[in-house]
Amino acid sequence: MADDFLDDETDGEKEARASLDDELDELSREFVEDLLDRLLLVTDELSGNPLYPYQRPFARRIFESLITGDGAALTALFSRQSGKSETVANTVATAMILFPSLAIAYPDLLGKFRKGLWVGAFAPVEDQAENLYSRIVSRLTSEQAVALMSDPDLNIRIAGKGRTLSLSNGSLVRRQTAHPRAIIEGRTYHLILMDEAQGVDARMLFKSISPMGASTNATLVLTGTPSYEKGAFYKLIQDNKREQLGRGKKPLHFQADWREAAKANPSYKKYVSKEMIRIGEDSDEFKLSYRLIWLLEQGMFTTEERLESLGDKSMKVEHTWHRTPVVIGIDPARKQDSTIVTVVHVDWDRPDENGIYPHRILNWLDLTGQDWERQYERITDFCANYKIMKVGIDAGGLGDVVASRLRVLMPHTEIEELGSDRASQSKRWKHLANLMDRGLITWPAHAKTRETKLWRRFHQQMTSLEKVFAGPYLMAEAPKEPNAHDDFADSLAMACVLTLDYAVPTVQFSDNPFYRRRY
Repeated sequence: MADDFLDDETDGEKEARASLDDELDELSREFVEDLLDRLLLVTDELSGNPLYPYQRPFARRIFESLITGDGAALTALFSRQSGKSETVANTVATAMILFPSLAIAYPDLLGKFRKGLWVGAFAPVEDQAENLYSRIVSRLTSEQAVALMSDPDLNIRIAGKGRTLSLSNGSLVRRQTAHPRAIIEGRTYHLILMDEAQGVDARMLFKSISPMGASTNATLVLTGTPSYEKGAFYKLIQDNKREQLGRGKKPLHFQADWREAAKANPSYKKYVSKEMIRIGEDSDEFKLSYRLIWLLEQGMFTTEERLESLGDKSMKVEHTWHRTPVVIGIDPARKQDSTIVTVVHVDWDRPDENGIYPHRILNWLDLTGQDWERQYERITDFCANYKIMKVGIDAGGLGDVVASRLRVLMPHTEIEELGSDRASQSKRWKHLANLMDRGLITWPAHAKTRETKLWRRFHQQMTSLEKVFAGPYLMAEAPKEPNAHDDFADSLAMACVLTLDYAVPTVQFSDNPFYRRRY
């Protein structure tokens, strides 16, 4: 069912969701629908160019969110130069001009805008923020806007420019950067815009920018195009797609690739067709800019779809295993990280045609927030449940100390210290990537297992793991974001690399040119 994911929410999250499910009564809904139709007509008049069919639902939803005060986080993925910023600029300009007057006429529904509509225009860097802001300013200072604001019923003047454009009715739009190192002053907004959202820093968005709309239950609008990596924009898109699946749910994500835009704009079709010929339909640039394809496999270590395909939905974790030897990887904690232990079963009897053995995760041990003496005790007790061939530990940091201590505590177990240099790390990451590409690794994905924090942390870290190339070396690491970790992935890679030297050599046959068999 579409709402199955709600079962994963905590009681507090379910209570919060229930408190947000306030629907308008039929009369209010009818009024809002009529008002939205009228606002779109004004938007078309203000811009001088009617919105295209693929732009109208997006503009309408922005108006609706502001009017009903649902505090939605809307996402829009439009192909390059298809008018996503223009759509936002036209919609914002219309709202800034009309909402304060509508607030006087309809105080129950729009009273919060009686002192103006306050808009924050953000982007990852200053130049990008300037692009969105200048479009809004251009629309508000256009001949059509000046004529509309001169109407005696409105009588609105532009009261200031610069980084902030203000109207005499109290509305304003302010340009601000979302660069991670920027110091953003505390502001209050009804509408927060984030352009080129694929590049926004998650911490900046959710810790510094989003709270600027807390007191107003602001609408958040993120626009952009795909990239090579998952970030806040990608995650919000996935959340919105999942959220809007429920019956009667309002749309939260809007998307239009170049073909959709080309249907409405023949000139755009001609331009993109020339670009397709020039750079190629299957080029990264065309996929990202016009086909709206996220190239996660190039920037991410793996994709969520690949992870799903490798999970065994019939398998639960194995708390004991003594039938065949297993390999274990231990990633010792560093500062805020966790010590993770991963147990991997190896099917020694069934190597593939290249001599590589199938692997299967049996269990994990997460030692978050425990002192080292307690960790040693937990590790030895945990490992006692398995028949172990070898344990691999990263020798970097505290790894050599941990390895020395475990050799004393587990004298009959072979402990191997794995190098932390680039060549050694690259070796194990390439081996893990090879296993995943060949479908030679799997893990528990039973419904009960997927509910556990262990599985969720493993899955989250694997889906966010990013590729990093250093010359000929392939590395993988967590994104440079707060609370992002890669301990589960590190531990798995260390366990799997222990089997690499045991791969069965393959024999190749070729004809001897100096020997001819006689019959």
